[in-house]
Amino acid sequence: MPILFGAVADDNTGATDVAGTLADRGMRPVLILDEPWREDIERWTRDADAVVIGTASRSLSSTAAYEQTRRAIRLLKTVNPQLLHVKYCSTFDSSPEGNIGSSIEAAMDETDEQFTIALPALPATGRTTYMGYQFVGQQLLSDSPMRNQSLNPIANSNLVAHLQGQTKRRVGLAPYLDVKQGPAKIRERLAQLRGDGIEIALLDCTSGEDLHNICEAISDMRLVSGSSGLARHLPSFWPASRPVYPVRRRGGRGFLVVSGSCSQSTRRQNAWLAAHDAMVITLGAMDLAVGSMPDSVLTPICEALASGGTCLIQTSTDTETVREHFHAQNRSELEAGVNIARSLANFVRDVMSLVAPEGLIVAGGQTSNILSRVLGFGALAVGPNIEPGIPVCVTLAGSALPVVLKSGNFGTEGFYRHAIETIRSLDYQDVQ
Repeated sequence: MPILFGAVADDNTGATDVAGTLADRGMRPVLILDEPWREDIERWTRDADAVVIGTASRSLSSTAAYEQTRRAIRLLKTVNPQLLHVKYCSTFDSSPEGNIGSSIEAAMDETDEQFTIALPALPATGRTTYMGYQFVGQQLLSDSPMRNQSLNPIANSNLVAHLQGQTKRRVGLAPYLDVKQGPAKIRERLAQLRGDGIEIALLDCTSGEDLHNICEAISDMRLVSGSSGLARHLPSFWPASRPVYPVRRRGGRGFLVVSGSCSQSTRRQNAWLAAHDAMVITLGAMDLAVGSMPDSVLTPICEALASGGTCLIQTSTDTETVREHFHAQNRSELEAGVNIARSLANFVRDVMSLVAPEGLIVAGGQTSNILSRVLGFGALAVGPNIEPGIPVCVTLAGSALPVVLKSGNFGTEGFYRHAIETIRSLDYQDVQ
């Protein structure tokens, strides 16, 4: 089966967002979470028509993100996808120095493409672009709660200027006045920009109709970049296939929810779950940051899972204390965040070595990236979205474990309940 769509995402939750969107559109995606052997990727993608690779490049330096993205693009080229997509968040956050530009450069260098587009808008979630400025709802991105993200704060809503500061490639704008006139005008504007020496064209996009028209205009391009919105509409212009739905694990007890995100959305979801009979274990952020975890908390978690209950493991929110501690040692906030996520992942590995849950739900991009690698997931079969941008998946390496990887900013207040209900309703069938 030909691979129609190949994507490289800057974190695992972004990758699941793309893959779940493709599954909803009738495609058969496989999500790869680490660099596999060639034999593995050939085996995992045998019945797929879309491949998404999740990297951990979102908070890496510009140079490291370039190398990681280029390696992933090189890997995707072995299955010869019709279109390659460099996926980044619709809030355009990356490392403090900015690495989205370098990731796009990596893909252009590896494919020898001289022109591509940047489409960060995702109107379905309120992320829109107008005259090159990014909005969250009715707020400029730099005025929204995203400006205070602990790892990657946002200070500039002018994405043309912001992106130009991250790349040596020339950046231009296809403005709203052209986009609203439809696919033919969009193609004309892109051709004009390319003729003027522009190499990366940022597109305004304020609605689902704009997004559909843009995707029609670019459907024959080899390389694109932007949000998961591209995956929402591009399949409309390709042959349809039947989706692959994952299976429920044969065995396992209870549901394990792991939250490493401090976003407002995830805090509300954690509070909702705590109020609905879940056992809650809060691990100190400082303990996690310095790698000092008490073994005593393992027992109640395992007992709760063994009895078929739901257990939430969350981190405390005293991040300012952690930040001050690391600054005093001339160590970065990024290092503290990685330490917290790694210690949390190791703790979850210890839990799951004692009791295998029926399903695992993880909130937070950094947490999902590291936990997936610590647990050795390798690759996931991707099923339909539970809520927009959050699909249910099943591991392909080892036992079939239902897994949900959720961005910190995604999901309704009762999302965890929806995820558990979806996992419980999965059919028993084989994943090839």
